[in-house]
Amino acid sequence: MDMRRESGMGPGAPRLGELGVETVAERRLRRLNAFPQPYRKYIAGLTSCAPAVEDLADSFPGLLFALATGFGNVRRRQAAFESIVSGQPLKHAAGLLELPLWLRRLPAQAFAQPLPLLPQDDEFTAAVINRVPETAREASIWFERMVIGYRLAGRDFALWTLREPRLLPPHTSDEDLQWMLAWAWTSLNPAFDGHELLRCPWSPAIGWKRARDEVAIWRKRIDLVGALAGPPRDAWFADTVMFGLEIVALRTVKDYVAESAAMENCLDQYAAHLAYGRVRIFSVRKDGRSVADVEVTLKADDLSNPSISQIRGPRNRRAPPAVWQAVHAWLGAQPFRALDTSPTSAQATRDAFRRFWQPYVEAAEAAGLPPHVLARVLGKDTRRVKSGEAGAAVMPAGQANRPALLPNRIVQAVVRQQAAAANERDPALERAELALELMAARRARFAGR
Repeated sequence: MDMRRESGMGPGAPRLGELGVETVAERRLRRLNAFPQPYRKYIAGLTSCAPAVEDLADSFPGLLFALATGFGNVRRRQAAFESIVSGQPLKHAAGLLELPLWLRRLPAQAFAQPLPLLPQDDEFTAAVINRVPETAREASIWFERMVIGYRLAGRDFALWTLREPRLLPPHTSDEDLQWMLAWAWTSLNPAFDGHELLRCPWSPAIGWKRARDEVAIWRKRIDLVGALAGPPRDAWFADTVMFGLEIVALRTVKDYVAESAAMENCLDQYAAHLAYGRVRIFSVRKDGRSVADVEVTLKADDLSNPSISQIRGPRNRRAPPAVWQAVHAWLGAQPFRALDTSPTSAQATRDAFRRFWQPYVEAAEAAGLPPHVLARVLGKDTRRVKSGEAGAAVMPAGQANRPALLPNRIVQAVVRQQAAAANERDPALERAELALELMAARRARFAGR
């Protein structure tokens, strides 16, 4: 009797895969494909020598990923490997490697970058366990954002990201999250120029909606850096005193931010108007305290005759009559001359943004963030500021000869976006100017008849 035919193992018998049972090769392929593609060859090499190590792909993917990507030192990895092969509890192997046990909750798809030393305290562990998303895709995004935040802004920011479910898509895009991370880093680094532009710094107690609003305001203020770039602008008129009121031109980013805070208005969001070149803002003060703001503009058909667009008091309220009288008398006393209306050049805007972002880029490089993280906000194609260039950022001690972890061209996206925003022309203003030009041409034709 043919035992193979009787047992169903003959040539016509179905294969294990056809019966719904994985073969050894299929199981191995499934386990490897669960990890991000760049790390599969390292995991394949490590798991080929011991079935117990390969089983980690299902039982503890994070531990397998850490062993395959060089987490910790050689001695600890060897001890953890031997512990796994000998059949000891995985908790013991993770302890030898100083790997948080909460990583066991994450799927293999979540490990898309080398792991840093992560917190293992009870508070952090409880936050992770209660917040791990159910789907592998969401868990991957969630874990990546938490690790990036931990590397650059520290444990408290990482814990904050864990506790805010709206930091996941679709509530928060990658770009929005990276801006929020830059805002948090700036809040923790007072020496960075961007710290002076914060209306409200990040703190663990702030909510997601408030954080999003503060980031939006901060970004508008950063636009001022590009709008006012280049050599100092002609203020058109000198600072003076009229009827006991001081009339002072706003010239720098700090001037606009401070005036906006004092008057509780939107002057800190005036980048597009200022970059255009035909607007100047003046502060009216009494005894050193701001009482009104004046916007003076030039029309396209008359570059020597400025006019007052608006005079506003605190919180955009109407200014008192005394302020109106003083401002009109001051403007009427100015001599007629051609005024500078040059817009901010695109090159000056790009250079200003490069210098502005350089400390943040260096901090991100030092934290070992992968290139795609900064690329989402700061781009891939911005040159570093040369050491001999005016306004160049000073490299921290010990970093001058350090190999760069990211490409040297790294800030193009924000430079281009902000330069475009800073130099954007108001469509309504363009239509009005075109109408004025057409009217001037018609008057000239009628006058010639």
